Amino acid sequence: MSTPLIRAAMIAAGAGALLVGAAAPAWAWPIPITSEEQRVIDQAHATGFPGDDDQMLMAARQACQMLMTGQGSQAATDTLAGRYGADPGQAAAVVRIAHGILCTSARG
Repeated sequence: MSTPLIRAAMIAAGAGALLVGAAAPAWAWPIPITSEEQRVIDQAHATGFPGDDDQMLMAARQACQMLMTGQGSQAATDTLAGRYGADPGQAAAVVRIAHGILCTSARG
């Protein structure tokens, strides 16, 4: 009779361990930032572009994607301004920063 109870307890403990183990990697290994990416973040903050470090880097990467796929600087500026609630001057500065550091081979 005690055997089914022990098995049930072991199954519950194992399931709990799997759930905890599955959640751990989300915070356990941060993605390293390159020195170029850190420069982009720092320079984007200096423009007053709204958001935190992650948003600055994401905006710069999106600007590069747009530039690399043939969209012009103005289209990238307009997209970033709308998406992040930045004024056009701030968005244009982030596009220039991204182009100058992350995606120098893009047309712009």
